[in-house]
Amino acid sequence: MKLAIPIKMNKEDSAVAPLFGKAKWFAIVENEEVTIIPNNQTGGQAVMELLNEMKIDALLIQEMGVSPYAKAKELGMMLYHTGFERILLSDVLEKFKNNDLEILDDTNMDKIIKHHEKRHPRHDEGHAHH
Repeated sequence: MKLAIPIKMNKEDSAVAPLFGKAKWFAIVENEEVTIIPNNQTGGQAVMELLNEMKIDALLIQEMGVSPYAKAKELGMMLYHTGFERILLSDVLEKFKNNDLEILDDTNMDKIIKHHEKRHPRHDEGHAHH
């Protein structure tokens, strides 16, 4: 299984980045080998396209908005919640290996989206872009 995890820094044991689409880096994990890639995309939808091209099977996230979640579902990617507290990549991977991460789906994703929207109101409401 090939995993993608948004992380804060370009280092092997970075903390997980809270914001999926705005993460500066992603850890790509396959066969327990970690590769760090820069995120040059703008926003969750573009990130989802990139990860789909990379044949990612599952995402380990703290937060995600409605659009990238819908895209992940459409692409058949599994989603796992790392929790809302600060956590290091190594700890997340250990929890994943031990099946200790909550699988996200329509029954519980609303709490993640509500948490995300409370902290990050949508930028496209109430003003026009020029």
